[in-house]
Amino acid sequence: MSVAARILASIRPRAPVSFARRRMVRPVRYAEDGFRVAFQDAIDFHRQKVRLPSRSYRDLAGNAHDRAFVVAGATRDALLADLHGAVDKALTDGLTLAQFTERFEEIVQRNGWTGWTGEDTAAGRAWRARVIYQTNLTTAHAAGRYKQMTHPDVLKVRPFWMYRHGERRKPANPRLQHLAWDGKIWRANDPVWRRIYPPNGWFCSCGVRPLSPRDLKRMGREGPDPSPELTMRRVRDPATGELVDVPEGIGFGWDHAPGRDWAEGLVPQEMQKPLDILPPELPRSERPPVPPAPPGRPFSAPSLPGGDDPAEYARAFMTEFGGDVGKGVAWRDPAGHVLALSDELFRAASGAWKATKRGRDTEVLKLAETLKDPDEIWVNWAHDENGRPFLLRSYLRWAPGGQGFALFEWAARAWRGVTAFPPDRPGYLDKERRGALLWRRPEEKP
Repeated sequence: MSVAARILASIRPRAPVSFARRRMVRPVRYAEDGFRVAFQDAIDFHRQKVRLPSRSYRDLAGNAHDRAFVVAGATRDALLADLHGAVDKALTDGLTLAQFTERFEEIVQRNGWTGWTGEDTAAGRAWRARVIYQTNLTTAHAAGRYKQMTHPDVLKVRPFWMYRHGERRKPANPRLQHLAWDGKIWRANDPVWRRIYPPNGWFCSCGVRPLSPRDLKRMGREGPDPSPELTMRRVRDPATGELVDVPEGIGFGWDHAPGRDWAEGLVPQEMQKPLDILPPELPRSERPPVPPAPPGRPFSAPSLPGGDDPAEYARAFMTEFGGDVGKGVAWRDPAGHVLALSDELFRAASGAWKATKRGRDTEVLKLAETLKDPDEIWVNWAHDENGRPFLLRSYLRWAPGGQGFALFEWAARAWRGVTAFPPDRPGYLDKERRGALLWRRPEEKP
C-alpha cells in the first residue's frame, strides 16, 4: 500500500479506532475526551520539541509551541524532562487522564515543584494535570493530522476540509462561533485555516475532516463554501502589551495551525531534535555535523560613527524596538519568545556603560536587525564563570558570500553581540550554529 493510501485509510470519516491503522500501531485505550493517542505523527511532533523553562504561558506565542515544550512555572531541567516524558508516555501508551494525573503528582513530589497555580488543593492539582495532558495531546494530534492531510498525494484526492465542532467530545458549554463553523467546507489551501485550524482555545475539541469531490457530491454540494472574512478583535498581548488582531471565537494564542511550521519543514527534519539536558562537552572534531547554512541576506542597517556618548548607542538600539534609555520593552522574537529589553543590556553590574565593548557601538543597529530579523535562532547550554549551566539563545544573521555576520546571544542574566565585516576566521558561522535549532527564516519563493 502506498504512503498516500495508508494516510487516506487513516483519515476517512469512520469510527475513531481506524485512525491507528496507517502506522500499524497496536490498539490502545482512548483518552477521556475521545481522541486517538497512539499516533506516530503526533508522537514525532512531540519528541522533536526542545524543553525550555518558562514562568508563564504568555512567554511563548502560539506557533512557538511547535518547537518548544514548556510548562508554565517549570524552570528546572529535571522537572521539564520528567513532564516531557510523561506526555510522551501518554501519547505512546494511551494513558488516561486519571493515569496521567497520578504520574503528574509523583513528578511534582519527586522534583519538589512548588509555587505554581493550583498546587494547594486536590482540585487545583487535577486541573493543572488536565491542562498539561489535554493541551499537549490535542495539539500533537492536530499537528499529526495536519501533516497527514497536507501530504501532496492526499491533497490531490481530498482537496477540501470540513470544520467539525466537537469532533472528539461534545462540550457542555459549546463556543457559539465554533458551532457556527460546524460543517463549513473550505479548500485545504484557503488562508482561513491558518487562523482557525483547531484546537481554537483551551479544551477545544473541534477537528477537521478532509473530503474529496465525490464526498461533496454525496452531500449535495457543488463546491466548497466561499472563503470567509473573519471578524477580528483587538487583544492586548499580556506579555508585551502590544495590540494584536485575533479572530472572534479564537482564544488568544490559539489563532494558528498547530504543527504547520513543523509539517512544512520550517525547521529541517535533520535538525528537529530536542535539546539534551546538560550534554557533555564534545571536542569540536566529534560534534555531529550541522547541515550547511542557507543563503544569507545583505544587512540594511548602517554602521554608526564611533566616539559618541555610550548612552546614544543604547538609545539607537532601544529605539528599534520602541523603547529608549530608561524605557524598557517586552518584545517577541520571530520564534514567538518574549525578551525583556532595556538599556541595562548596555550596562555592567556597577551601572557603568559597556556599549562600546568589543566595538559593537558602531554596529549596534546591525545587532538590532539581527535580533528583529534573524536567519536562524538556536538554543544551547552554556556555563557561567562558576560552572553553573544556563540556556543561551543565539540569533544569527549573515550576509551572502561570507561577507559578514552578526550574532546576538541572549540569556536571562546577560547578552553579548558580535559582528564581523568581513569575518576574521574561516568556519565562523558553523561554530555558532550549535545546540537545537528553534527557528529558521522561511525560504523566499521565486
